Amino acid sequence: MRLAFAGLAHSHPFIDAGVAREMGVHSIDVWGGGEPDRLAAFRERYPACEVVGSLPELLARGPAAVVVTTRPGLIPDTVAGVLRAGLPCFVNKPAAASADALAALDRVVVGHEERFLTTSVLRFAPAVVELAARTAGRRVLGARALVRHDIAGFLTPERSWQDDPAEGGGTLISLGLHGAELLDAVAGPGARVVTARRSALVHTATRSEDQGAVLLGWPDGRLGTIEVSGAGGDEVYEVAVQTEDAVETLRLGGTDWLDALGYRGTMRAILAMAGGAPSPVPWERSRSVLACAVEAAAMARGSAG
Repeated sequence: MRLAFAGLAHSHPFIDAGVAREMGVHSIDVWGGGEPDRLAAFRERYPACEVVGSLPELLARGPAAVVVTTRPGLIPDTVAGVLRAGLPCFVNKPAAASADALAALDRVVVGHEERFLTTSVLRFAPAVVELAARTAGRRVLGARALVRHDIAGFLTPERSWQDDPAEGGGTLISLGLHGAELLDAVAGPGARVVTARRSALVHTATRSEDQGAVLLGWPDGRLGTIEVSGAGGDEVYEVAVQTEDAVETLRLGGTDWLDALGYRGTMRAILAMAGGAPSPVPWERSRSVLACAVEAAAMARGSAG
């Protein structure tokens, strides 16, 4: 199978390519998407990959699926090219960093929904899949998520675009999306932002924030919370679901983090789409998750603190 990578803006394609190789993908094509240093690092790590100079060249090689990891500003045009070619398309998060960018992505995905997937890898973590199955059919009263990932790396010159609200979206989008995805996965779709707050307590040089809290509401009156921390030691991803008879809680992690954090599950979904399967997450649902992150960031940054 031939898998293509369009863009190398952050760490996920480096991990994804290794997982794909582990799963039997032997042909990897890559277009750097305007990231020469990242492309050089990718070639060093995967010397057998085939490098091309443009998206049309990449698509002309006939990949079975395309993984898009460009900077958010390039995503709508890149996705449009992939979907017009009739190829399955996976976009690493965040697929949009603003309301305008989300609207632009919406326009190119409509009509191609079954060939398009964008998600946090955490949705495909085995423990999350299991929790969603356990709570299915039970009355869920509320849910909460905690996401902690130090943003120190986003403040370095080569990655500062990820901390820029105008380019990468900043902490409440890049980390908040993980929380919104977890709540959507285990408590169901339809949540909207009620209120959000942000602050910078440790990384005061940030252009976005290093702490955030989001209150979500579902149409039936249920509430959910997302706590985001961009300062701290170990990465932490927790989710809890309250039902009428119990509180189901999990904390993702383990020695096999590729499996525990959903990287393998996500790649299995991509390869299934390459084989003809429809996207396992409807665009309407993915769009709702993106909208939650975008709305939370806009609301929090418009408030004091």
